Amino acid sequence: MLFDLTTLQVIWWALIGVVLILYATTSGFDFGVTLLLPFMNRKVKFIDNDNERRVLINTVAPTWDGNQVWLIFAGGALLVIWPVVYSSIFSGLYIALMCVLWSFFLRPPGFDYRSKLPSPIWRKMWDIGLFISAFIPVIVFGLLIGNLFVGLPIFFDPITLRSFYMGNLSDLFNMFGINVAFATMCMFLMHGAAHLNRRTGHELNPMFKRAQQLFGFLFLVFFSLGWLLLYVHVKGYVLVHSPDQALLHPLSNVVIRKTGMWIHNLVSHPSHLVAPIMVYVFTIVSMLSANNKGRKGFSFWCSALAIASTVITFGVTLFPFIVPSSVLPGQSLTVWNSTSSQYTLMGMLYLTVPMLLIVFAYKIWSYTILWRKKSYLETKDVVRQSNVLY
Repeated sequence: MLFDLTTLQVIWWALIGVVLILYATTSGFDFGVTLLLPFMNRKVKFIDNDNERRVLINTVAPTWDGNQVWLIFAGGALLVIWPVVYSSIFSGLYIALMCVLWSFFLRPPGFDYRSKLPSPIWRKMWDIGLFISAFIPVIVFGLLIGNLFVGLPIFFDPITLRSFYMGNLSDLFNMFGINVAFATMCMFLMHGAAHLNRRTGHELNPMFKRAQQLFGFLFLVFFSLGWLLLYVHVKGYVLVHSPDQALLHPLSNVVIRKTGMWIHNLVSHPSHLVAPIMVYVFTIVSMLSANNKGRKGFSFWCSALAIASTVITFGVTLFPFIVPSSVLPGQSLTVWNSTSSQYTLMGMLYLTVPMLLIVFAYKIWSYTILWRKKSYLETKDVVRQSNVLY
């Protein structure tokens, strides 16, 4: 079966969105857990605090690396499906993305070697390392998403189609980018607390219930502030015209840039309003159900659905833009002018869908095996199996 080019472009836009949702919902809770890790100082003695921290670590350590599959999947999809987007972002934001990569290097030794020595200094050092390995990626991802709405300073040579990036790292730290970074941080902290509320014993539950509700509330505050900024401060983009053969004429878009246009894009398609409404609904339900002892799993899945709704909200608000250009809006990268050829998209679709289903199936299997015997961890489990657990 051979789809037409436009259908394939939309299918791949949706597939990449699905992969980003899977990454945000799975890596989101292990980011949230390691962000909370250094602040576990309830007890007077170090050993008591350390046992609680090890409970946190062991709820995510066996599966955190498998969650990175979705990030690799997304990077590979960008390279093959949206090669112009890949080259523009990875060359223009090289320093920011290298910071993410180098911070990830702290995660494997942080999980594997932290408990090898009993020294408090050694363990606190790795706690800080694990915190950094979550803090930097979350901030960078949030800044990047926020700046997609502001527009990135990219343009193309009309003869060679080589991309150029006119900005620097500090340009990412604008009002809207920082707001989205804070919203992303609170969203993952909420998700991490929901995971810990589900996967830890009764002695730790009250703390994580409060954390889930606090960060859920802060997430909604920053999320709402983002909409206000989009309406009164950020210049949005509207694609007025795209050539019939956009792949052959990628620099011939007609784009209007005006304050509040992102909101205009969203409300002009009433069905798109469902996604941001669901962000509020799922977040509030997750916060309220956190107090219900028998609804911890439900609360966690509502948190995951809130994240999924957030990613969908960003996607449908930006559509059809992928990377708007703030210097030459007519050279913005869209779903229509940035993809590979029709046969490449079709061939990759046949390869990717089975692989995606296989990876999804074995991820479900791995989580089932991990939590089948006991659905939560307590400090006594860490004390009893001190030489076995992380």
